[in-house]
Amino acid sequence: MQKSVLAVALLACAAAFATQAADTSAVVVSQGTAKITLDDVDAYVHRVPAKERAAFIAKPDRIEAMLRNMLLDKQLAAEARELGLEKDPIVQRQIQLAVDNALSRVRVEALGRGLKAPDFTEQSREDYLVNKDKYRDPEIHDVKHILIGTKSRTEAEAQALANETLEKLKKDPSSFDALVASLSDDESKSNNHGLMENAASQQFVRPFAEAAEKLTKPGELSGVVKTQFGFHILQLVNYKPAVQKTYEQVAESIRTRMTNEWTEAQVRGHLDALRNQAMQPNPEELAKLPERFGKVTLAPEQAVKPGEAK
Repeated sequence: MQKSVLAVALLACAAAFATQAADTSAVVVSQGTAKITLDDVDAYVHRVPAKERAAFIAKPDRIEAMLRNMLLDKQLAAEARELGLEKDPIVQRQIQLAVDNALSRVRVEALGRGLKAPDFTEQSREDYLVNKDKYRDPEIHDVKHILIGTKSRTEAEAQALANETLEKLKKDPSSFDALVASLSDDESKSNNHGLMENAASQQFVRPFAEAAEKLTKPGELSGVVKTQFGFHILQLVNYKPAVQKTYEQVAESIRTRMTNEWTEAQVRGHLDALRNQAMQPNPEELAKLPERFGKVTLAPEQAVKPGEAK
């Protein structure tokens, strides 16, 4: 698909924008009478949670969609003002609700920023000692495999061919790649040539992963491994043993996680305290709400029949 003019411009100018001091009043893009400034973009993007903003704004296509939506909003809002629609009392209340929503959002952000978290050094050290397995790089088993499938042959035929192939490989392990190309039924082999990285991980079916996990010497062959896909033969390509990270290597990330969890808990507690304040309903006004915007006409099958509980 051909890129739009705006997307091409964004790609071409990205590096230059990154090195220039920003003039927030500068017009980023215009359309008709509508103009979007960097101030407008800042306000729009700041509606996204801070930790998600970089990812949100990372793709030119997403930036283009954002700017097109903002331009449309600007043009429609200008038309609404020309028609005097902003003078409607309901519209004025909607504008006030939008203001309340924006202030609510920035209050939550300011609440988090204003908290001073305790020092989690001791807790982070304890977490490391108690949960050392969480802070280690796992073993890596990269394998190549040959799949003898059962779509075009019976299970007995597939197993016999897998056993025959394994015997050939034991005599000549160097023929593995050639047999992947000529024999394997794995449809992905045209792209990966049979390579399965980190094959002992949970993303692979258990029998396959368990077979990969037993291989520790490059060139080593597995036995014939049965899965729901057929019969596999694995050959280890690369092995990295598990490495325990030191406390010093992970201390900062643990403290950061604990600080974030503490901050989120404090903010959540503040919000819960506000939510849990006693409500003071006005029963007379509440009773009017269901009919305020018109009666709902029920379909015959939804109506309460005589004798049924209401």
